Amino acid sequence: MMKTPALTMDSAARIGRAVTGREDLELRSTAWSAVDYPTQTIATEALNRARLVFTAPDGTRVDLRLFVKELRSPEHWPMLSVVPPELRADFLDGFPWRLEIAAYTGPLREQLPDGIRLPQLYAVEELGPGRAAMWLEDVAQPEDLEWDTARFARAARLLGRMSARRRYGEVAPILGAASRFAQPASALRYMIAGRIRNLFLPAIDGEDLWTHPVVAAALDAVRDPGLVADLREWAGRIDGLLSYSDTLPMTYAHGDASPQNLLVPVEDPDGFVAIDFGLDCPLPVGHDLGQLLVGLCHAGTLPADRLPELSPAILAAHAEGLAAEGHRATLDQIRGGYLSGLVLRSAFTAIPLERLAEPPSDQLIGHWADRLRMTRALLDLADPALLHLMKESK
Repeated sequence: MMKTPALTMDSAARIGRAVTGREDLELRSTAWSAVDYPTQTIATEALNRARLVFTAPDGTRVDLRLFVKELRSPEHWPMLSVVPPELRADFLDGFPWRLEIAAYTGPLREQLPDGIRLPQLYAVEELGPGRAAMWLEDVAQPEDLEWDTARFARAARLLGRMSARRRYGEVAPILGAASRFAQPASALRYMIAGRIRNLFLPAIDGEDLWTHPVVAAALDAVRDPGLVADLREWAGRIDGLLSYSDTLPMTYAHGDASPQNLLVPVEDPDGFVAIDFGLDCPLPVGHDLGQLLVGLCHAGTLPADRLPELSPAILAAHAEGLAAEGHRATLDQIRGGYLSGLVLRSAFTAIPLERLAEPPSDQLIGHWADRLRMTRALLDLADPALLHLMKESK
């Protein structure tokens, strides 16, 4: 649903003149179009495309298109009540809701390799306590955009080059001295300790989830009688996965490098515009590959049976990118960082718990079945390769 009360005509006129560099323009009209986004997104309050129409003193019309993202502190998040009361104060204190602003205004732009860039940030507007809006370049993507294997590989290679340029100990986190998560994998641990341990693991370990009529029907559809036991077994390895991750080389990664956050500009179809950085802490080398692999599958636009095909392609390309910038991580270390992050961040959260309250329907059963197939694909990628790497590291 479109939300525009914070975006005033005065703001639009001022920012439009700044973008064009013309103080003589007069704003004639504004039009807003809402952009859909997941409602459970914590820091995003609204996304809108703005079309501004100006006229110059000589009557010439000037059209301007901008992307406006409203950010919020989690204190304004409508789903804050799902956070257990005993964890709420720490959650409110630690959530980095201004991370994107810091990413677009700090030294990150100079740390990126050719082929990947940040969107232009034209203005940051403070909207009151715990709220701000970013006025950004509206990146147009090709209408026939396809994420084929070659595009996945290009993205993986550039993410590797970016990570190699942002080695732990050589650059600062995006939030700099203000970052709460200065220690390696600390933001990853924070995520696991909160949402995954308190929401997903109890559901996976219990019986109520799997006997729910929709979930039971989806399990019947996927014909995978060992899936629940395998998922529970991997849930029991979380501490081991985190300990193993600590043994790997660390870099600052994108942190949420799904294809949805790697825009493909029309004017540079082989390049990317990176948005929505996350997990502002040192992460195991290769970590970005997990989100790159699952993003479109999680969104329902890539079938799970493509994941085994894409996985070796992105791993090889990422290793090439790291090596091109002089990073000395071994292929096994990169594979370990990739697969451990894939399990920790995606194997459990593939379960769409947020949809359990919906009325049963064939569409909902189909959605659950797709997610269960995705879960199986991720577990199969990790087993036995990741188990072997964990054993060898001891």
